[in-house]
Amino acid sequence: MNKFVSRLLVAGLLLTSSMAYADNIKIAVASNFLATLTALSKDFTNKTGIPVEISSGATGMLYAQIQKGAPYDMFFAADAKRPKLLEKEGLIASNSRFTYVTGKLVSWAPRSSNVSADLASLNPKDGNLHFIAIANPKTAPYGAAAVAVLKHYGVYDKLQNAGKIAIGGNIGKTFQYAASGNAQIGLVAKSYVSNPEKPVGGTFVEIPGNLYPKLTQQAVVLKGKDSDAVKKFLAYFKSDAAKKQIQAYGYGLGD
Repeated sequence: MNKFVSRLLVAGLLLTSSMAYADNIKIAVASNFLATLTALSKDFTNKTGIPVEISSGATGMLYAQIQKGAPYDMFFAADAKRPKLLEKEGLIASNSRFTYVTGKLVSWAPRSSNVSADLASLNPKDGNLHFIAIANPKTAPYGAAAVAVLKHYGVYDKLQNAGKIAIGGNIGKTFQYAASGNAQIGLVAKSYVSNPEKPVGGTFVEIPGNLYPKLTQQAVVLKGKDSDAVKKFLAYFKSDAAKKQIQAYGYGLGD
């Protein structure tokens, strides 16, 4: 092989590499949907060759990052409030906002817990109950939902006064509080106890949806980020195969 052909091949490889890098998709996702989105992204990348880079955290935190110019292409929130605010602020691509799932809240007691996951029978004075973990209600929609549920059962103030409420920065940290045994009950997204790739022990009770604000989770494409790669990802995300996987993680379907 002569030097000219070799140089052409190297140049071609470099060009292909840079094009692939340009096609990377950067997604900000609420913690509750991280495992689901990770599984979907792996399948998408296997089928298309387009890498997906994921950053997760509390919806309020990610929203603040986007306002400050964080370089995300898409934002999968745990509510509809922040996507609507981003739309109002002119920070999303036109007509890109949609409901991708409806979240579900559960009360989960890990194997190590001696406390029932049934909140209807919860006794704040139970000596076996040291902590009940919830996400931060100021930044995490699942945290606000948890507060509403505890108030419905008339135990929120009692638990708060007894110092038995542990606050997680996001729903993932809330799950870890209970999973580690530091909290006897965790009010978490159903996706954490329904993860088909990482089954968890213990028991959980799905909380009736009429006891907390509907967890309508919306996604947006950020302004100037509606690339061909993003369009391909959205087409995949809305496919029947992806919808089945989303339901397997315990979510209700969106639009």
